[in-house]
Amino acid sequence: MPALGRALSASIQYPWLWQASSRSGSVDRAEQQRLRQAAWLMVGNGLRLGLSGAYFILLARLLGPEAFGVFSAILACSNLAAPFGYWGQSELLIQRLSNRRSAAAAPEISPSLWLAGLGCGGMALLLAPLLSLWLAETSPLLVGILLASDLLFIAIPEVYRGILIGQEQVAGVALIDTGMALGRLGAVLLAVALGWGSLTQWAILYGLMVLAVLLLMARGMGRWSKPSPPLAWRDLGERLVAGWDFAVGLAAAKTFTDLDKLLLPRLASAAAGGLYSAAYRVINFSQTPMIALLTSHFAELCRQGQKSLPQGCRYAWHLSPWVAGYGSLAALGVALGSYGIPWVLGSAYQETALILRWLSPVILLEGIHLLLSHLLTGSGLQKPRSRLQLLALGLNGLLNAVWIPRWGWRGAASATLLSEVALVLALLLLIRQQLRFPEGGQPSSN
Repeated sequence: MPALGRALSASIQYPWLWQASSRSGSVDRAEQQRLRQAAWLMVGNGLRLGLSGAYFILLARLLGPEAFGVFSAILACSNLAAPFGYWGQSELLIQRLSNRRSAAAAPEISPSLWLAGLGCGGMALLLAPLLSLWLAETSPLLVGILLASDLLFIAIPEVYRGILIGQEQVAGVALIDTGMALGRLGAVLLAVALGWGSLTQWAILYGLMVLAVLLLMARGMGRWSKPSPPLAWRDLGERLVAGWDFAVGLAAAKTFTDLDKLLLPRLASAAAGGLYSAAYRVINFSQTPMIALLTSHFAELCRQGQKSLPQGCRYAWHLSPWVAGYGSLAALGVALGSYGIPWVLGSAYQETALILRWLSPVILLEGIHLLLSHLLTGSGLQKPRSRLQLLALGLNGLLNAVWIPRWGWRGAASATLLSEVALVLALLLLIRQQLRFPEGGQPSSN
């Protein structure tokens, strides 16, 4: 590990890794720290990428396209609901903790965890009966186990990430991501060893894995954050109001990647949902380095944005070549590499290769979308940002509802691409408007 740390520290000295933060070309200490954080996240996400890739391949082969499509639909529902389960507390924590010392940050932590636990329990009770009706041929008990498990497996680690990113303890984020990936891979390896290939058997193993990983994670978090007081009910209203805009924005962002997975098994077929979900897993894997970069710079983007939107824009502009460059190269690489999908996943997933070529531009579009959303969040403009994301969410849902029954996965892919383009353009127009008329008054002089 010391050798790895030295290698990471040395790697950030090379000029091709990052632009200098001063006119003389020297990289200041703060920039070195942020680059070191990005390196930690890339290492952690690289490990997660390998572990998650193995998990995905084994699970897709174990369940087959139809059962994998049902499982993906349940996970898509939990992904869409999770931001309202933890009520945007991860983003709220990053915003609040980015300018505080550890002692001052302590009162923020425990209330967010309480809200996440209570919120996810409530969402599971509300959504499980509805989802079991939507997936009519699936056992309600199976739906409830998978939905509740995955809601908690998203929400609690997400709050922990918000704590760690806000305090710039990025090594802890890498450990969380790696631990979750190890848990998933361990569960599917156990299923293969036991010969448990049905969705019901997998649901049992998945629920037990989530419980074990969350218990280990709660114990390990004591190393990375200080204890905090319990939830004060007078603070609840303020947190709910502040977290609402973050929850809406996060849910809208997830809609583009998950709504179609939820709709396909019902409006087309479970097999089509499985083929499409497999392609989207590859898209998600390919976004790992870009998300690591944006995550490591989110706290600083909040600090710059709180000074002024133009200052936040200047900081975001330094990140944009990396987002655009990586997104373009990754999209091309995924499109070219898609021809090997049937060899990796099996002949049952042959159509996934074509779906992947359709979806490859999403890597670039989502990268730009995330960068613009982080900029607006850091500048305190989450309300107008959330409104635009809700409009894009509505557009995506409408197009999916109309196009999936007609064209199956092609309709879902087209709806995703069109909605992403519309959202990116809308966010750019919002930023341009705020720069010209910062308070709805006279044009800005910046």
